[in-house]
Amino acid sequence: MKTTKGKAPPNLGRGPDRGAAPGARAKRGPGAAGEFYTRALAIERAAAERYREFARQMANWGNVRTAELFLRLAHFEAQHAEQLSARSAGMKLAIRSRSRLARADAIASEVPTYEFLYRRVLPHHALLMALAAERRAKSYFERERTASADPEIRKLAAEFAREEGEHIAWLEDALANEPQPPSPFEDFAG
Repeated sequence: MKTTKGKAPPNLGRGPDRGAAPGARAKRGPGAAGEFYTRALAIERAAAERYREFARQMANWGNVRTAELFLRLAHFEAQHAEQLSARSAGMKLAIRSRSRLARADAIASEVPTYEFLYRRVLPHHALLMALAAERRAKSYFERERTASADPEIRKLAAEFAREEGEHIAWLEDALANEPQPPSPFEDFAG
C-alpha cells in the first residue's frame, strides 16, 4: 500500500470507524431492550395468529377439545403481545418488514410458518408442532432471563418462560389424549 510521507493511510474497512467520515457517529440501533421487545413481539404475534388458524383447522376436523386448546393458547399469546407492546410503548424498536420477520424469526417463532400445512394438518401433528414451538419459545425466554443486564427484561422473560412451561404441560396432556394417526408409510411396509 502506498502512503504519502507524513500521512496515515486511509482506513480501508479496518478498525472502529470502518471508513466513516471524520466526526461522524455510528448509527445507534434500538439496543438490547429494543431487540428483545422486537423479537418477543414477533414471536407472540405470530404464535397467536398460528394458534387461531390451528383452532379453525381442528374445528374443521370436528376436534372441539383441541380447537379449544388452540383458542386458549392464541388468547394467552395475544395477551403476551399486548403486554409487550404496552411495556415497549415509546421505545425505539427495530424496524423489520413482515416478510423479513417471517424469514428471520421463523426458527425462533413459537409456531413455524408452514402455511401449506395448516390446511391439512391432523390434530396430533398440530399438537406436536405447537409443543416444539412452545419449547423453543421457553428456551428463548430462559436465555433472555439469564443473559439480559436489564432487570425488567429478566423479570418479564422469567414470567414468560414460566407461562410457556404451562403451555407445554397443556400440550403434553392433549397429546397423551390424542390418538396418533397411522403412518402413511405403513401401507408400503409389505
